[in-house]
Amino acid sequence: MKRNWQLPCLAVMAAACAATPAWAQKDATPATPATPASNATSDTPAVEPSAIHAIELMAQKLRTLKSFTVTADVTNEDVLDSGQKVTYGGIVTYKVRSPDRFFASVDSDRKQRSFYYDGSKFTVYAPRMHYYAQRPLANTTVAQLVSTAQEKYDIDMPLADLFYWGTDKAPTSTIQSATVIGPARVGKIECDHLLMRQSGVDWQVWISRQTMLPAKLVIANLDDPTQPEYSATLQWDTESSLADSIFTFSPTSADHLIKISDDAQTKEASP
Repeated sequence: MKRNWQLPCLAVMAAACAATPAWAQKDATPATPATPASNATSDTPAVEPSAIHAIELMAQKLRTLKSFTVTADVTNEDVLDSGQKVTYGGIVTYKVRSPDRFFASVDSDRKQRSFYYDGSKFTVYAPRMHYYAQRPLANTTVAQLVSTAQEKYDIDMPLADLFYWGTDKAPTSTIQSATVIGPARVGKIECDHLLMRQSGVDWQVWISRQTMLPAKLVIANLDDPTQPEYSATLQWDTESSLADSIFTFSPTSADHLIKISDDAQTKEASP
């Protein structure tokens, strides 16, 4: 979507619990299951504490991941001047090794881009056109890199919220309503389904009960009367090792170096 949504964190704790959501458990006190939205009454608070607790736990887990690959099958609705919606598809892949190794690729209906950070140099590559740009960027964490790309070079990384959740960039205090919809599945993954509202945004997240990682995310833009949506279904790998070569860009003879400006005029939009 053309707006860079910064949502509160979905933290992920590795815990499997078939009957009761892992985030609803207590060490000494039996858990009281959250009331699904369909059974909610007028006395149900706009912000359900159990929903906020689930988000905070997922955020904590995301912050503990030291190395991971996540692949997202994404769809993005664009609204034409006629009011008609057009849906674009794509695949987003992240490979991250904390604190300072980063690779991302976007392969969508409209563009291909790859982003590399090897701890000292940031590279943006357009494989279809064989152009790449590089800037030195030392002593930068992955989260700082994502922020710098947006703030300095006007590059919005897709699903950037994965790196903001659980930080002061995405406080839960901005949530206006939070509801536990109930159990659900994403493919064969048993999940808990949450619905949130923030200023100008409705968003849903499906949290895996086995890993407590987000399995699906849907964001609706309420500022547009047609409410276009961005959706992403995510697959995680937190076990495989990631070699240094993954994060280093090696140009071929067909690739051409161009300049990247500190005051970028062309915005790299997320798919």
